[in-house]
Amino acid sequence: MKTLRALIDIVRLAIPEKIIAYRNILSKLIANPFFPNPYVSLDDVTGVVNALETAYIAAQDGSHTANSIMHDKELLADNGIRVLAHYVNQMSNGEETKLLSSGFNISKDVSPLAKPILSVVDGPHSGSATAITTALDGSGVHVWQIHKGGIPALETDWETVKMTPLATILLDGLEVGTYVAVRVSSVTSKGTSEYCIPVVKLIN
Repeated sequence: MKTLRALIDIVRLAIPEKIIAYRNILSKLIANPFFPNPYVSLDDVTGVVNALETAYIAAQDGSHTANSIMHDKELLADNGIRVLAHYVNQMSNGEETKLLSSGFNISKDVSPLAKPILSVVDGPHSGSATAITTALDGSGVHVWQIHKGGIPALETDWETVKMTPLATILLDGLEVGTYVAVRVSSVTSKGTSEYCIPVVKLIN
């Protein structure tokens, strides 16, 4: 059965249209009871969208430096929206009413995205581990989750620890001699993948 999902097709818009679309999404998510605790602060995403607009205006003089700054701000805004889309898809579980309330465009998946492949190895010092995934095509953000003590009994017991543009993360401050389960999902230009098969690592 095909599943309704929030799309991130708006990242392909020209910057002026993108700013309008991003602000519409942010306005729909503020105080939205379906999405109470986004993975990234709405204030933070609003801040990077505002910074993008400022940089866009400054770049109209044709300066190479101003243009470079504008694209840096655009990347930050795009990544913020990708993370919000991932959160909306996780929380809505394909329910159309919830998805429509988010402000994102929605569509049915034509085919499921591949799951990332994950490995977890010893970190650079005691009490740490390094997780490495194979980036999917078009990956913008990787969402990392862990559970201390091995595979959790409940899906809600997974803890989102970080979102990174890189396909690797250092997990630090872990208790030596315990097991930690790690999994990752990729937010791509085609949508959000499911979480990979968890990897359990004994912390040395």
